[in-house]
Amino acid sequence: EGAAPVYTAERNAPLPLPPAPRSETPVRSALKTWKEPVTGMEFVWVPGGCYLMGSPQTEIGREADEGPVHEVCVDGFWMGKTEVTNGEFKKFQPKHDSRDYQGHSLNGDKQPAVFVSWKDGTAFAQWLAEQNGGQYKFRLPTEAEWEFACRAGTDGARYWGSEPGRACTFENVGDQSTTRQWAMENAHDCDDGYAVVAPVGSFQPNAFGLYDMLGNVAEWCSDAYNADAYTKHQRMNPALTGDKPGGEHVIRGGFWHGEPARTRCALRAAGLPGGMNDDLGFRLVREP
Repeated sequence: EGAAPVYTAERNAPLPLPPAPRSETPVRSALKTWKEPVTGMEFVWVPGGCYLMGSPQTEIGREADEGPVHEVCVDGFWMGKTEVTNGEFKKFQPKHDSRDYQGHSLNGDKQPAVFVSWKDGTAFAQWLAEQNGGQYKFRLPTEAEWEFACRAGTDGARYWGSEPGRACTFENVGDQSTTRQWAMENAHDCDDGYAVVAPVGSFQPNAFGLYDMLGNVAEWCSDAYNADAYTKHQRMNPALTGDKPGGEHVIRGGFWHGEPARTRCALRAAGLPGGMNDDLGFRLVREP
């Protein structure tokens, strides 16, 4: 098992004070949902639209591969309301083990499945399509779809704004609960009540009705990873395929011990297709 190289930022670097939030979470009054009949997994309709993908150079925690900022448009799609859980994934692989982290179980039925590779995510999507008689097509989200879904109509570093201190209302992140268990510098100045992964959907969703987009576990995307991807994107539905077998794939989203710099919609990371970790899972997209 090769661990996916999720972490690229200096963990001990002091973070400057965050700017005032540039946007607040908009309110959607009506959400369109669909329940997959085999696993009971719930999907939310994400309407198509255009947005500015990436982060400005002024965003705190920004990495070089998050630019240049560019306009991207995506068609509407169904996205898993939460990350795929252990209970759902075990319908596909009954012997799957998400293990524990220093005595804290990661294996609960409602916790997100971890120690799952990009290959596992794509295989699960194919299996689910077969279980539905080919009536629906499932896959990992593209990187552009994922960021559009995370932002949910906002343009700040986080879908609730730019203030990292509000994270514990919306996400399971590196916070005071984590710090009480293990020494952690640059933790969020809040307490979400969970030292490791929480049951999915334990916090507030974003305006699209999606949970845990910036916490709990990071998530595999379908795209091949390229540090210069944003110079190669087409405007409509961009997606990068691998130009070499076994190349890295994109990882998006925050995770249960993530510091504020790692809890942003624009954050990008990469992992080998067979890589897996205790803070890495996935959610699915259903094509219309």
